[in-house]
Amino acid sequence: MAFRGERVAGRISSGDIEALRERADLASVIGDYTGLKRAGTRYKGLCPLHEERTPSFTVDPARGLWHCFGCGEGGDAYKFLEKVEALTFPEAVERLARLTGYELTYEDMSPGQRKALGRRTRLTDLVGEAARFFHQHLFTDDGSAARTYLKQRGLDREAAEHFQLGWAPDRWDGLVRHLTNAGFGQAELVDAGVATRGQRGLLDRFRGRLIFPIFDASGRDVLGFGGRVLPDRPPTTAPRDGEPPKYINSPESEIYVKSKVLYGLNWARAEAQRRDTVLVVEGYMDVIALHRADVRNAVATCGTALTAEHFRQLEKFARRVVLALDADDAGFAAADRARALAEEAGVREVAVLPLPPGEDPADLAASGAERVEEALADVRTAIEFQITHLLRTANTSTPEGQVEAYRRTFPLLARIGDRVLRYRYIRDIVAPVVKLSADRIEAELDAADQEPSSSTAVEVAAAPRPSEPRDPQLRLERQVLQLALQRPDLLPPSWSKVGEHDFTSPASRQLFVALAAAPSGGLDDVLEALPDEDTRRRVRALALADLPTSDSAHAAQVIDALRRAAIDREMAEVRARMDTQREQLSTDERRSLAARIEELRRRRDAIRDGHEGG
Repeated sequence: MAFRGERVAGRISSGDIEALRERADLASVIGDYTGLKRAGTRYKGLCPLHEERTPSFTVDPARGLWHCFGCGEGGDAYKFLEKVEALTFPEAVERLARLTGYELTYEDMSPGQRKALGRRTRLTDLVGEAARFFHQHLFTDDGSAARTYLKQRGLDREAAEHFQLGWAPDRWDGLVRHLTNAGFGQAELVDAGVATRGQRGLLDRFRGRLIFPIFDASGRDVLGFGGRVLPDRPPTTAPRDGEPPKYINSPESEIYVKSKVLYGLNWARAEAQRRDTVLVVEGYMDVIALHRADVRNAVATCGTALTAEHFRQLEKFARRVVLALDADDAGFAAADRARALAEEAGVREVAVLPLPPGEDPADLAASGAERVEEALADVRTAIEFQITHLLRTANTSTPEGQVEAYRRTFPLLARIGDRVLRYRYIRDIVAPVVKLSADRIEAELDAADQEPSSSTAVEVAAAPRPSEPRDPQLRLERQVLQLALQRPDLLPPSWSKVGEHDFTSPASRQLFVALAAAPSGGLDDVLEALPDEDTRRRVRALALADLPTSDSAHAAQVIDALRRAAIDREMAEVRARMDTQREQLSTDERRSLAARIEELRRRRDAIRDGHEGG
């Protein structure tokens, strides 16, 4: 199937895209993300895109296709990388090229585009070299204090290697000298955010700090850094006018945009997809501690507040975003902001993990896995967290205080468009605290006329699944089309006599027309002939579903059954016309209809007995 030009964006050679897709070993690519077991000519395993216990993920290397019958996703190698790594199409092509050692060529790039691409590549290479410099210094004598601190926090060398932690030497220009010797210019060092200009000339931005490299979502490139001073050991190169900040972060650059980057997403993405949940915490050490405690879907912002763009990034991996917040006024305000941002970004559910007083997620993780699980069991929706906070901080010891308390919750309750859900919040959370009936509170809320919508509709998105239809006719049509897609070599000569009218379902007719119109009859051509991605997803699922049998005799039987069923329907229509219009039909018309029934009966019997003529 040829990819449409706008997806390639005029950069990567279309010939390379096709050649790379054909060359790539799909099972090998996907096998890096989930275990696959051979099942005939295909492979099966657990879907890496969502959490499941029974394998529903199928890979067909011969066709270069994969499909999950659990979540409905599917496609080729590029689509898999787009989904699992949250990449754009060009990024997926480049990723696959790196995995397979294929050298891509680029077309139709202006001198300015080539220069910009080259500049971004230079900055990415520079920041990557800085990350290697920091990481290597962590394990030198100069980094001993940082290693001691990590050990005190329960992190060994294996953890430091996994998270690629580093140490910035406590010198004015150690990194500057290293990168300059590596061939990078001074302007590039400043633009990449690893150096600043001072009275002494060009200076290292990070000095005497533990370094946390911040990767892109794929984990391939380092984009920036966070740097932490060690307790009781401020850098000797720090300014003398006050205490240095505990953390400093890379400034924004062409490759590092804080509103779009989340620390730890490269390590958390697979677990976030499996759980359909991502946990957002505040600090780098929080992320590391939680991952070490087997909470591997944790991420953190990089020295900035959550943005709508952050939520858009997270929505690619999980429908549910959980925020670790203090159960205080600041936590209430943070939950309120997060709900508004999530709604803007289209995230379906925002929840809150209330933190114990005086503890952060790293403290929680240090207390042991059991403590972490207890805390995670207390996760609640953001609106429940907010309502609970309002009620907890209200004075409910008097009737006046109880009335004031439940009225404080009205602005929150009014935002809930689903009245059934709203009533559950009133009944289960508000009413027990204020000792009033849920019906009385709901009636007053209605009278206040603060609800934005009276809709009770709840949208439920169901992934398409190629399950067996209950209707015998639809089941038969599915079997015929599945044979035509998967084993066209088994189709009997009578397949040429099948027509669009033999199918009753519009979807079946659409696929049959696409099959008939495909130049080669191959799956790629069939998919290209279909009108939209949802239809293509369903057809891919059908093409990868297990065939009940795979012999020519069975193929002939189902084709014949389809054609006989069509004849039976036409006979029924003719008889119905004779019965309902008997008084209006002339003698000749009745004879013609009777002859038509007899002709159809002979055709049906000939198909059944195998006596059909050519």
